[in-house]
Amino acid sequence: MKNIYFILMALLILVSCVNEGTNTGDNPQDSTSVDSTKITKQKQTFYKIPSSIELYFFLKEEGIKFKKEALNSVDNISKYNTTASKAINFGIYASDLAYCSLYEKNQETALYYSTLKKLADDLGLMKGFDESITKRIEKNMNNSDSVFQIATEAYWNAFNFLESQDKTNILPYITIGNWVESVYITIQSLNKFSENNPLIGRVLDQDLLLDNLLSYLETTDNKVQLKDYIT
Repeated sequence: MKNIYFILMALLILVSCVNEGTNTGDNPQDSTSVDSTKITKQKQTFYKIPSSIELYFFLKEEGIKFKKEALNSVDNISKYNTTASKAINFGIYASDLAYCSLYEKNQETALYYSTLKKLADDLGLMKGFDESITKRIEKNMNNSDSVFQIATEAYWNAFNFLESQDKTNILPYITIGNWVESVYITIQSLNKFSENNPLIGRVLDQDLLLDNLLSYLETTDNKVQLKDYIT
């Protein structure tokens, strides 16, 4: 994929995940490049939030096969009845959506987008998952590059909407879910341990990312409510 900047929110670290790419064949607005990082201000501390797609991109580059069974089943959506559980699983399903679209699994991509939209509606995310985005997804379903870009744009619009509406209290939950899912899928992709397996190194690097994530969570106004998740 050419000239696409991956932007699914995941961790709070200074890593770069920039993949260069392309004309998607969709409308001009669909082929616009988007920045893969986000600066979030929390109590005068600035965090740069890169894309969780970094791990998935690495898996694909290493020739790791798509692992459908590692995804969170869309049937589980009925189990999420609280705002916290919906926000966490919004992050999880967004991670699954990125994984499916990057691996060009169009059927799964459509299914996870639909599931993510349901949670977005429940969380009051009026931007990013409206009917216009849904129609663009449907229109470009056979163009994996374009679908990936539209989906990540939708996620980013939802993130910006939360900030603009001062609903940042649910962002930590989304971040937790997104990061945990990306690490889980990566670990599930390991067939066996080998010192020379580059995937092992990527997993081990997650301890640094976890430290940054925990530092961010400790600065949030709702860290008391997050205590169990932090533990």
